Amino acid sequence: MISEVGYGNASLALIAKHAGVSKGVISYHFDGKDDLMTQLVIQLYFAGGEFMAPRIGRAVGPRAQLLTYLESNLDFIAANRNYVAAMTDVVVNLREEDGSLKFASVDGEREIIAPLLEMLREGKRVGDFGDFDATLMAESIRDVIDGVAGRVVRDPEFDIAAYSAHVCRVFDVATRKGRSDD
Repeated sequence: MISEVGYGNASLALIAKHAGVSKGVISYHFDGKDDLMTQLVIQLYFAGGEFMAPRIGRAVGPRAQLLTYLESNLDFIAANRNYVAAMTDVVVNLREEDGSLKFASVDGEREIIAPLLEMLREGKRVGDFGDFDATLMAESIRDVIDGVAGRVVRDPEFDIAAYSAHVCRVFDVATRKGRSDD
């Protein structure tokens, strides 16, 4: 519903109506719209982790883990387009009392890229990856993944599977040893 009407237009009354419950039921479980929206984002992160972790855990070696990380993130977005669209709208709009964004912070970004950064550093350490700045690479990978969330909002027909194959090739090449900038 938020993906359809937008964060700003999603009142508790409208959310309750869409869910087929009374506003009181939502108010009983959540301390207002901001609390409900916070829980939406947190639940999406947990659901994404539960979807991706087993797949990444089965991948053998840093390169396979990196490509599985990319694929599983994009597969999760493809399988949850509306949910991800709603979450994206919330992330760019939900504010703390001081006006700062609740989720879109440097600290939050560091937490999100930490497992990816560890994966890239391990790949470099064991010699599976070439020479590159692991932080910049992790940020680039996250930007590619996070950018898809906005794209699926703008273009419901966007082919995430083709995009996934493309970005996996790009980052596979970008992390290889023997590139011209190594």
